[in-house]
Amino acid sequence: MSEKRSPEEEETGQEEPMAPGQEAESVAQDALAARVAELEQQNLRLLADFENFRRRQARAEQELRQRVYEEAVAAILPLADDLERALQASSEDDPLRAGVAMVERSLQGLLQRFGAMPIAALGEAFDPALHEAVGEDESDLSPGSVTAELRRGYRIDDRVVRPALVRVARGRE
Repeated sequence: MSEKRSPEEEETGQEEPMAPGQEAESVAQDALAARVAELEQQNLRLLADFENFRRRQARAEQELRQRVYEEAVAAILPLADDLERALQASSEDDPLRAGVAMVERSLQGLLQRFGAMPIAALGEAFDPALHEAVGEDESDLSPGSVTAELRRGYRIDDRVVRPALVRVARGRE
């Protein structure tokens, strides 16, 4: 920073000494400027920390909501299984069949509102992340293919709530 020099300073090459009040004022201004810069940096760090906190909280809230949905779906699934078995066991002319079918459709709609989707199993390649094998069958299907679904599996997004209970083809011997 260049300061204006008096003609005497120009000739002698020396700066004119400051008055004691001016020197103290200059030191105070420098200290004040340093403190302002420090507080600005501290403010920026606090803003960044708060933004990171806000993001972490939003992520934690989403994960908690996801876990609650998964627990609710897991609690409802045995009811869906019972209704499905009741429909399979009833005859077409059973007067209660229509009522059970309506309740089963309603429950499936509730599962979908929670984001639960059935896991495809029958005819698919066995995937231990999605299927739980309980036995093998001789089949014309390629070895490792699912031949029977004994209990439907469900997932919410990429997370498996309950794996499908299946039987797997072992191939002809």
